[in-house]
Amino acid sequence: MTIVVPNTGEVRALTEWLTAGNLTLKLYSNDKTPAESDTAANYTEVSGGGYSSKTLSSGSWSIASGDPTVATYAYQDFSFTGATAAPGTIYGYFVVDASGILVWAERFEAAVVPYTPSTGKLVRITPKISVS
Repeated sequence: MTIVVPNTGEVRALTEWLTAGNLTLKLYSNDKTPAESDTAANYTEVSGGGYSSKTLSSGSWSIASGDPTVATYAYQDFSFTGATAAPGTIYGYFVVDASGILVWAERFEAAVVPYTPSTGKLVRITPKISVS
């Protein structure tokens, strides 16, 4: 027998999940393709060049019911400053909860991996997650 979660249930699940507390958005610099068995320890967070992670406030998600139901957060800009823009390469981003538990990760598209930032450049991420 197959369980069906209607769109209203998907909205409820995402609402419960994304309003349980703030999440943190981080960029990663190791050549990693996300996998279901990953933990936050599998990702090397970017450092240097003016980088800092971004807090995703629990009450700021927009959830649209549908097939799939999608939760979206306003875009987040990461800018790089200084004489050199560390880390040298960026492969994607990952999101952790307040306990440091990996919630999800996404590798950038193959056409831009690895991304090498330079001073004055930015990386813009629109956090989004969908369920169906």
